[in-house]
Amino acid sequence: MKPNRSSYHHVSNLFLTALALGLVLLMPAPLKAQTTATAPRQDNDTTQRQLADMDHFLDGHPEIAEQLRKDPSLINNKEFVANHPTLQQWLQEHPGVREEVSENPNAFMRQEERYDRREDRYRGDRDTTRQELASMDRFLDSHSEIAEQLRKDPSLVNNAEFVANHPALQQYLQQHPGVREEITENPNAFMRQEQRYDRREDATSYRDRDRDRDRMTTNLGDRDRDGGEMSSFGEFLRGHSTVADQLSKDPTLANNKEFLASHPELQDYLKDHPGVQQQLTENPQAVMTSPGLASNPTFSKTPSPNLKPKDKQ
Repeated sequence: MKPNRSSYHHVSNLFLTALALGLVLLMPAPLKAQTTATAPRQDNDTTQRQLADMDHFLDGHPEIAEQLRKDPSLINNKEFVANHPTLQQWLQEHPGVREEVSENPNAFMRQEERYDRREDRYRGDRDTTRQELASMDRFLDSHSEIAEQLRKDPSLVNNAEFVANHPALQQYLQQHPGVREEITENPNAFMRQEQRYDRREDATSYRDRDRDRDRMTTNLGDRDRDGGEMSSFGEFLRGHSTVADQLSKDPTLANNKEFLASHPELQDYLKDHPGVQQQLTENPQAVMTSPGLASNPTFSKTPSPNLKPKDKQ
């Protein structure tokens, strides 16, 4: 039995309809994938801007920053926000940040802290900033009252009344435009870096002071030891006037083997006092004219090598 024409057309229509439906269903898939792939980049860019804005606000309001970092959920506490009108106004002016931080305060504040640390590291790596920190540290060291207030509230540096009431600070900022630009742009971050710089300087100063003290102690010990050795050598020479007389005329005899062999008492003494022997070996003239020996009343009476006996009349 042959199929009639109407049945054939009906099957053909069903096939074409199914094919068209399949094509329609397949077409949105690439578009959806493209949208999904693009969206995160847009969100990430927006979030970086939001973090930068929030970080800048918190740097200028350290009290609010401290409380929010301890308890990020305060951002959703209406009473807390109402009691901080600057925060309330800022959130109204930054609806994107308000939405992000309100949705997940803990996660947002963690990202803000990471952003803040990265900013600090970036600033700390710059040679110019280290010079600016050194300059600011020296200024604060000599202006303790200003230092105390700025370290408690860095945003005061942007308070025109505070600066005007402290002419030394006003003059310093005018004379150091680089410091002024850095600290006014991000007071909290700059003062944190200054405090870290100050702690490093203190640690270095302590190390230098301890090193100088150790060096001084060593030098004093050397002088005491040398003085003791010279005193001992002076006592020896006092009891051996012949040796003293010859050495005073020619200190190099202390290194003359024949002279030492003919004066075993000197040879034995030097063996028992290697410090004196070393100094005589290195510089016999300096030893024989040292203050320790010159102050010895007996040895000082020995003839000087520069004096000649008077001719007999």
